[in-house]
Amino acid sequence: MKGYIEIEKYKELEAKYQMLFFQMEQLKRLVYGAKSERFTSGQNPEQLQLFSPPPTEEPASTIHVAAHEKKRNSAKKKPARLLLPEHLEKREVIIEPDQDTTGMVKVSEERTNILMYTPAELYVKVLVRPYYKAKATSANSTSPESSTTQEESTKICIAPMPSRFIEKCIADETLLAAIIADKYVDHLPLYRTRERLNRLGVLIPKSTMCGWVAQSADRLLPMFEKLVELVLKATYLMIDETRIEVQVKKPPAKRKKPKKSKTHRGYYWGYLAVEQQLLFFDYNSSRSATNPMARLKQYAGTIQTDAYEVYDQVSKAYPDLIHYHCLNHGRREFEKALANDQQLASHALQEIQILYAIERHAREQDWSVEQCYQIRQEKSKPVLEALYKWMEEQSPKTLPKSPIGKAMGYMLKRKKTMMHYLTDGRLNIDTNPIENAIRPIAVGRKNYLFAGSHEAAQRGAMFYSFFACCKMHEVDPVAWLTDVMQRLPNHPINKIEELLPHLWTPQQTQDPA
Repeated sequence: MKGYIEIEKYKELEAKYQMLFFQMEQLKRLVYGAKSERFTSGQNPEQLQLFSPPPTEEPASTIHVAAHEKKRNSAKKKPARLLLPEHLEKREVIIEPDQDTTGMVKVSEERTNILMYTPAELYVKVLVRPYYKAKATSANSTSPESSTTQEESTKICIAPMPSRFIEKCIADETLLAAIIADKYVDHLPLYRTRERLNRLGVLIPKSTMCGWVAQSADRLLPMFEKLVELVLKATYLMIDETRIEVQVKKPPAKRKKPKKSKTHRGYYWGYLAVEQQLLFFDYNSSRSATNPMARLKQYAGTIQTDAYEVYDQVSKAYPDLIHYHCLNHGRREFEKALANDQQLASHALQEIQILYAIERHAREQDWSVEQCYQIRQEKSKPVLEALYKWMEEQSPKTLPKSPIGKAMGYMLKRKKTMMHYLTDGRLNIDTNPIENAIRPIAVGRKNYLFAGSHEAAQRGAMFYSFFACCKMHEVDPVAWLTDVMQRLPNHPINKIEELLPHLWTPQQTQDPA
């Protein structure tokens, strides 16, 4: 009995040691190591790949040397000069020789293209609206009709003031769009933009610039609501969340020494309509199920998420939802477990690599939904079923709390939801698209650190949504926002969808100046 207790104690200590060692390796990797999750299997280079072309004879241009391979044309290639776009304006500068060319005939010329840059500039657009008054009628006309005509003719005529995105705002739509894009596309805090404008000779008060951003968000709110409506109409959504620090206003402290201000951790919840390539972010002060519960209350379709337990709560609350998980999150668990059990983790990663090779091949061939379904049934399904069978055999042999045991447990617990992508060619193998769309938020918060209030965080969610859609549809965000701001005051509200990035077409408007 004593020996049995000692064995159990040994196993417990061994599991604790492995966990501590794993945590130390992860910490070292976080601080010093590379962030890449790429896995390179140690397979035989002579082994054929899943979709590799048949082997061919070695090209004749390569000859074997004793210790290395050397190409006959081993001369270093001269780097190619950057080709400049044709649409750029060309300004010619003619450089004449120093010597006297009188009497000489020009036979040819040498042209060298050099890319130049003109810094941004501010200028004042003056809207001039002349007053007009009709010429007075004859003075000796005394009839009632003529006096009425004379009164009408003395009226003053002036052109109406053009509609403005923000009424009585000193900033033009071009400046407003540039300020907003600076913050939410190029991740510049407003104070840096203020400094840039100050170098151009105009110092804009902080409160004024913040007010411009807030008023712009208020006027774009109908467009955002339309975007939310379109996304939630899609039958296939990816959902993910990311944190955002928010400054919380506190009542003034009674103590003489002011208390340091603290921030509240809120969250941006992203909803991506994969097939339509539309995305919106929604801010919520909590990471609880409050936000997805509210947004998906009337939703009927398929959602794909990571394994955060909140999404499981949502799927249980709404039976009409079809919920499945991201396979890449399971792969990451095995990638982390490489230091714990190289052999088992490598085998799992190699099998998952085959699944990704199949998906990559289908994407490169631009296959239809039906073709993707067929190849998944023929090639992916046997691989994934074999992987799960292998995990079911190996899992009892591992310590449940060890990294490799946790990796297997993570996958086995979600077997049904991770294999669901095989049943529909529309579905992705992972949630990488929504994670890529979230990355600009992570870059932004490293620069501006926090949002000034909960309202400011929601405004940020709106602008991040618009600019993410611009990126997915390859639309210039500054040109889009400038055009939308100029057109929105006179645009019919029932046609607001036409201004969203996926349907937007630039319109040449005549400047009243």
